[in-house]
Amino acid sequence: MRVELREITLELRQPVITSRGAITRRDGFLVKISDGAVTGWGEALPLPGWPGADLPTTKRALETWAANPDTDALPFEPFAHGAVELALLDLEARRTGLSQAEVLADGGAVARSVELNSLVGDTDEAAAAVADGFRTVKLKVGASDLEADVAAVAAVRRAIGDTVRLRLDANGAWTEEEAVEALTWLEQFDIEYVEEPVSGLEALARIAEQSPVPVAVDDSLGFADTQVPEAISVVVVKPMALGGPRAAYAAARRYIDQGRKVVVTNYLDSAMGQHAALSVAAALPAPPQVHGAITAALFTNDIADLPPITDGCCPLPTHSPIPADLG
Repeated sequence: MRVELREITLELRQPVITSRGAITRRDGFLVKISDGAVTGWGEALPLPGWPGADLPTTKRALETWAANPDTDALPFEPFAHGAVELALLDLEARRTGLSQAEVLADGGAVARSVELNSLVGDTDEAAAAVADGFRTVKLKVGASDLEADVAAVAAVRRAIGDTVRLRLDANGAWTEEEAVEALTWLEQFDIEYVEEPVSGLEALARIAEQSPVPVAVDDSLGFADTQVPEAISVVVVKPMALGGPRAAYAAARRYIDQGRKVVVTNYLDSAMGQHAALSVAAALPAPPQVHGAITAALFTNDIADLPPITDGCCPLPTHSPIPADLG
């Protein structure tokens, strides 16, 4: 088995504004694993300053594993683990002629397309998303004061109408006191759920017990085997931040069995990581959920292309989209 690592930098077309600051580029590594006949690809793109994300640590973990690769002992660091796990899954899929989703489902039913939400930044983008056929939109909050957030949410709700679902993501911006106040104000806009109104599982559980709006855990999940407090009804699963598609799929199945809503999304990943998220979403059992797995045209020059989204749905490609020049 041969392992190669490649450093990559991807520039965003426009900054993604969050409560943790603006994200303008993604730095990380591609992992190429070959068995002599077939090649599988994975990626590691940690976000500096975000929970559990550290580029130098990821690099060391990947280099250590690549020097002595062992498929029974993957790197412990979650982004390095995810990159290797994805490359091995991709290798198996290409070797067997199955899709990544089919390998994950292990004989179970696999969706041929995945319904998605659209990440929007203002009323124009929200209206355009609805015109394009999206039935769910997601808006970042928490980067401004509460009055500005309420005004922004109200404007987006007016732009999308009453029948389109609206999700919010605060990225842990608020204190517990601020979160209770914010969620009380935001209830009037018929919010499907709010991701990470505060940071930390225990704090999220306390807010969920008081909130008139369902609360979702996202960045505070930490690891795929994390036990989520009962009060938290929605779990957002990011495969490439949780150790890879196999780890994320197993975690998602467990949370679904517990009666929670599971939404699979990406970590501002390249097309490769976004395809992995699509694969996890497509392999999950019915009933289907609206996921957030694709961030269309995110980068000025992505490493590959995914199928176009039509009416808010993305068809599942047979294989991970690897461009020819990466061989």
